[in-house]
Amino acid sequence: MSIFTRIKPFSALLFILPAFTFYVLFLIVPIFQTAQYSLFDWDGASPVMNFIGLDNYVRLLHDPIFWKALGNNLFWIACSVTIPLFIGLILAILVLSKGIRGAIVFRVTYFMPTIISLIAVGIVWNWIYHPSFGFINITLEKIGLSRLALDWLGNEHTVMPALTTAGSWTYYGFCMVIFMAAMQGIDKSYYEVAKIEGASVLQTFVQVTIPLLKSTITLLVLNSLIGSFKVFDIIYMMTKGGPFHSSEVISTYMFDSAFRLNEVGYGAAISITLALIIASCSIVYMRFAERND
Repeated sequence: MSIFTRIKPFSALLFILPAFTFYVLFLIVPIFQTAQYSLFDWDGASPVMNFIGLDNYVRLLHDPIFWKALGNNLFWIACSVTIPLFIGLILAILVLSKGIRGAIVFRVTYFMPTIISLIAVGIVWNWIYHPSFGFINITLEKIGLSRLALDWLGNEHTVMPALTTAGSWTYYGFCMVIFMAAMQGIDKSYYEVAKIEGASVLQTFVQVTIPLLKSTITLLVLNSLIGSFKVFDIIYMMTKGGPFHSSEVISTYMFDSAFRLNEVGYGAAISITLALIIASCSIVYMRFAERND
């Protein structure tokens, strides 16, 4: 029996071996290393790592900045789940409506922010929110509402709504495209039956379209949930978590702890905690969604 005959049953494994090796080396191994670092007091450069067990996690539980960051993440989730999905659904309905000319232009225009780097988005929205020459404050002054002009990113009460507006803006087009694909796949016979039964446009939308989009909504909500917990780049670009940690999220706090304050062990503990939070919330949501199918 030749060697090729012997390895034939394992040929499929050989095809996935390169990707699996890459996955293990650059994802699985770093996760275990991060979990290991979270048990030490280490600055990232010293050759000596002091083992402290679960002290970093105990410290985390009593850290008010961490809980404030978690609250900001939850606020981001609430905004990124409700607003983009609602606007994306409305845009999908409008673009798919009969009689609209140049629908392809609207599709491209609405989807364009999705492919833009969030760093570039942060730069643009920094200009928009600028207290001196920003578009918003200049517009308010032009229409006689200068008293409403604020330092949007420097005010503790307005910074998170301002950031979520900028962040969710990039997600409208993605939701629109996903909803459009799902709506185009709905069998037209459902709408014909609803029309025969005398259902109004609103009743058809609520009782036919929405139930048939349930799996799509579940996908988008789950994607928003995970992305909202991991949000980092646009916040760090625009505010770096300020002012006074009022826009701090878990990922920015993790970055500052590990790379600015040189508390690598504590930063690793934050990252492991974040991973556990994401996994737990995703599992709970998927179980809830499956139970209501």
